[in-house]
Amino acid sequence: MQYKLNENGLFYLHSERWQRIGDWMRVLSRTRLPDKRHGHGALLEWKNYDGEIIREVVYARDLNSDHSRQIRDMLVDSGYPLAPGGANWNRLQHYLLEQMALAEPATVVNRTGWHGSVFATSNWTIGAADEPHHFVGQLSGSPTLQESGTLSDWQTYVGQLCQGNPLAIFSIGTALAAPLIAPAGMENGAIHMAGPSSSGKTSMLKLAASVYGSNRYVRSWISTSNGLAAVSSEHNDMLLPLDEIGMARPEDIDTAIYQIMNGSGKLRANVSGELAATSHWRTLVLSSGEVWIAELLQQIGKPLRAGQQIRLVELPVFGTYGAFDELHGHNHPQHFVDELNSACQRYHGTVIREWIALLTERHDELSSYLKHEIDRLSSSWTDDQMASQVRRVIRRFALIGVALCLGSRNFLLPWSEEESLAAVHRTLRAWLDNRGHTRNSEEFRLLKSLQRAMQVWERRLSDIEQATGQGGAGFRRSHEGRELWLIYKSDFLKRLGLPTHYMREVEVLLQRDCLVSNERARGTYKTRVNGQFQRFFALRPDQVRRQLEQLERVEHDD
Repeated sequence: MQYKLNENGLFYLHSERWQRIGDWMRVLSRTRLPDKRHGHGALLEWKNYDGEIIREVVYARDLNSDHSRQIRDMLVDSGYPLAPGGANWNRLQHYLLEQMALAEPATVVNRTGWHGSVFATSNWTIGAADEPHHFVGQLSGSPTLQESGTLSDWQTYVGQLCQGNPLAIFSIGTALAAPLIAPAGMENGAIHMAGPSSSGKTSMLKLAASVYGSNRYVRSWISTSNGLAAVSSEHNDMLLPLDEIGMARPEDIDTAIYQIMNGSGKLRANVSGELAATSHWRTLVLSSGEVWIAELLQQIGKPLRAGQQIRLVELPVFGTYGAFDELHGHNHPQHFVDELNSACQRYHGTVIREWIALLTERHDELSSYLKHEIDRLSSSWTDDQMASQVRRVIRRFALIGVALCLGSRNFLLPWSEEESLAAVHRTLRAWLDNRGHTRNSEEFRLLKSLQRAMQVWERRLSDIEQATGQGGAGFRRSHEGRELWLIYKSDFLKRLGLPTHYMREVEVLLQRDCLVSNERARGTYKTRVNGQFQRFFALRPDQVRRQLEQLERVEHDD
């Protein structure tokens, strides 16, 4: 069968006469997924009744099967003038399949973010590759990103209002840092801003969202954990702003924290009982609410675990006027907030395109550059007393600092690199001050519990040389010239609230030389008392007091 395509439409040759199939349509590319083994199809371009040019990817599995009617319905619904009669649809099918085999290859991607050196969104793709890339994800029909105004407009009317406001600059930095997670080799993370009503928390989210789109880019915590996982998948390699955590159910928050931070949805079976495909994502979350996450989880009797505290940083809103220090000529904070929110709604979505263009231009050296700069910046913000958990969080702050510096240096942001770093460092200090210490969370809680327990044990210990009975909490004895407290194992675990499997917690005390053990696998001290061997935890009170003094000194210095 012979076809002819010209400005007047698509025709086929029948009985030496050219007959019309429909309006103008062509196959731009033969498409498939990056693995080149699945998702084969064609990128079509056609003109509808209004003269609008439309592009859409259709899959060969649908075009060449009983599902082809869905493609026909889609074309007709878009306004494509298909000539009447079922035979014309069959001819169009044949034409598309024939042209698909002849077309140049292209790659389709079904999620946003990095695909090698190419960054894809539902609106555009940027980056150099061997062949074109096209987005065909679930957002292709309803783009997440929106643009209004120019980059210069955003810099003038939004960016300049951030100057003098560290938390505002930090929020912009979080938005810029999200696409850097993958090249920096870092894990998902979240920053939750907590503060009273009308302190500017939601404005910080709108400000960060203006890098990507309108206020509609801000999502809500009010959803099921599955719903939040789906939203996270839609924001792969992009910022995910989530507002009003206090309105969500604590059970959903608990599950969502792990799902969002781990970057994958629940494992599910398909209709045949086989394991269904699971969504995966990388993202930075910027969250807000009037309550702390620890308070929410207390409602369901769960603590905020150390792993959650590292991945989800709780940050108090700080500033002279709520979240702000500089009102830029306004007499009242609310007037400034109103101007900022209005500016974000008028001018948005232009920064991210320029930012991704900058990153893709430097993609080859981006990973090594980020790791070097993050190491350098982290080193300047840490000291030898800081525990590993604190250092991991500081690296996330450093990533945000590096993103801001890169944006300032390339004139995307209307403030200096010095102000960028000062803003991130002040925000870091606010987090450390709120945390109250630089130890690992488990160690801090353990030392505080030990401090309270020692006040009780000190009055209930007997001298082991004069032991005549069970004693109270245990015994005192001398060991290598230092006082040693032998605390009965059961009382030790009970006072400190330790579980039956306690070695992880006790290991911290052993490493700090707070405990002496002659049963290293148990962490305990076995010795003869009143002619019988008994098992204790052997505490060095002078070393514990030294650790507590050091802890209090760091807290005071902070």
